[in-house]
Amino acid sequence: MKVAPSRPNIEDELAPARRQTNAMIAIDNVSHVFRTSGRQDHLALSNISLIIEDGAFVAILGPSGCGKSTLLYVVGGFVSPTEGLARVKGQAITGPGPDRGPVFQEFALFPWKSVLGNVMYGPRQQGVKSAEAEAQSRALIEMVGLKGFEHFYPKELSGGMKQRVALARTLAYHPAVLLMDEPFGALDAHTRTRLQNDLLNIWERDRKTVLFVTHSVDEAVFLSDRVVVMTRSPGRIKEVVEIDLPRPRRRSELLLDPRYQKYVVEIERMIDDTSEEQLRP
Repeated sequence: MKVAPSRPNIEDELAPARRQTNAMIAIDNVSHVFRTSGRQDHLALSNISLIIEDGAFVAILGPSGCGKSTLLYVVGGFVSPTEGLARVKGQAITGPGPDRGPVFQEFALFPWKSVLGNVMYGPRQQGVKSAEAEAQSRALIEMVGLKGFEHFYPKELSGGMKQRVALARTLAYHPAVLLMDEPFGALDAHTRTRLQNDLLNIWERDRKTVLFVTHSVDEAVFLSDRVVVMTRSPGRIKEVVEIDLPRPRRRSELLLDPRYQKYVVEIERMIDDTSEEQLRP
């Protein structure tokens, strides 16, 4: 198992070289404070620094309330950090953009549009002609395994099918980065496994940069190149674990691989261990 050393400035030391090569996302000393309904300040993120390379699949893990989703929203441009700066391709993030495609646990589909209408929405908003947008959308619908369901409406779909539509709709924007916030968390185990496999197949084909928030250690290890383990609130980076497992990944093979099992056990221990001595300031 390769675990990035937990020296206080390890990401700061690596950052300049990575930025000069193929960094897609650069998060520099980001902190974020929320104002609660009781007008109290709550520190959600504290001094986060992280570099994510172009084409990498990175998972963020940590206890509930540790700021995983907040960090994702900062990269998405939905939340502005109180301190620090986040960049995509070297440009400061000042708001949402088509280069970053969100996929959330809540499917957020347009209920009045069919599967095809939902997927076509992005290209049409970007000015793509109707015939071309339809052709692109039909190809994406087929890619996520929903050929034949183009004219179904969200209320007629299962949860797994809705999430496939949501993924296709996001991919239709051609984002450089996929921001996924527990996208499979509400699904049953069988559907979740199928969608994990589908996501990896899509990622293997296109190699988009993926930032993936999850509560599942097993899911993070199965999908990712790197797993960022966060502490309890306020969220800090505790460890960055490099997942050295072969690709393409097959669950049936990994379940028999002692390296896979070791990653899962060790990361579980990291999440359970809240010792302040192991925190990265």
